[in-house]
Amino acid sequence: MRTRLIKLGRPELSSQVEERYRQEKDVRSKTRLLCVKLAAQAAQSAAQIAQVCGCSRASVFEWLRQFREGGFEALLARERPGPQRGEMRGLPKAVQRQLEQGVQSGRWATAEAARQWLRREHGIEKPYVTVWQWLKKAGGVLRVPRPRHPGHDVAAATAFREQLGEKLAALGLPAGSKVKVWVMDEARFGLHTETRRVWITKGTRPVVRRQTRYEWDYLYGALEVVEGQAEFLHLPTVDLDCNRLFLEHLQASDPEAEHIVIADQAGFHLRPGDARLPAHVHIVSLPPYSPELNPCEQLWDVLKDSEGFANGLFESIAKLRAALLPGLRRYWENAALVLSLVGRPWLHDQANTSAKS
Repeated sequence: MRTRLIKLGRPELSSQVEERYRQEKDVRSKTRLLCVKLAAQAAQSAAQIAQVCGCSRASVFEWLRQFREGGFEALLARERPGPQRGEMRGLPKAVQRQLEQGVQSGRWATAEAARQWLRREHGIEKPYVTVWQWLKKAGGVLRVPRPRHPGHDVAAATAFREQLGEKLAALGLPAGSKVKVWVMDEARFGLHTETRRVWITKGTRPVVRRQTRYEWDYLYGALEVVEGQAEFLHLPTVDLDCNRLFLEHLQASDPEAEHIVIADQAGFHLRPGDARLPAHVHIVSLPPYSPELNPCEQLWDVLKDSEGFANGLFESIAKLRAALLPGLRRYWENAALVLSLVGRPWLHDQANTSAKS
């Protein structure tokens, strides 16, 4: 039986179809254009074209009909468009908004928790993978939350950022004084191994040796906001006497300067106006439960990740201090590194203004 060749009837369009085919990037559209191009050549049957294009004979005839009647626009139109970017197919808009709000507030720790919420609250039963994709489309990423004390006052923290310049000016330092503005904190380090993440080949579970010796040391630290100076002091405990010793250490680093120290209101910190404060040292207290305002809080995590300390085992406090030394040296020898840590606009700008007054 002789095979009947299929003809588009418009051989002059072959070059146009070829050019459009080269420019098109969508796979679906390229398949339809290929069908039209082969038909324009009038060298193959419908069955042969269908085999080349990976479609049915009915699709070949339908695409040719669309092209004859409406040209490229009709051929490449999508009768049943797929989901747009961010669209969650099968999820009502009202529920989608609730899901997005839940992601913004960190409501669910796992996709399974969100899946159970959909089933419980809205009667929507979907596979785990689908809910996971919806969470991603809602802009979600998995991150470890930073703990926040129930007593944290967002308004007080915001006011501190906005009014720091006024607090510094209220100290009444003589005009033209040399001023250093510090952020200060302390952290506990001990012989109990700090277990930290490590890089390892995929599929391999890392194992580190870990000791549980409860012997502690305290590292006091301060970062200077304007010039990038760093000062540290190891002390055996935290109390008012140790706090005074560290403030004396700061004052001795530049006896001619006025030292403004921004610190939290821990019970072992000297407060503004305390007679035990060293000369030329002035305290500005942070709002309660607001560690995010103090860059020193971030420094301790960096040190615990440092080479030679993370996942280390130390026989004594002296060896622990020696392991911390390279990480600390990076800060007191590199002002740019300190400024990158404290370079928050609200802090850096206002501290610079104070230093120039």
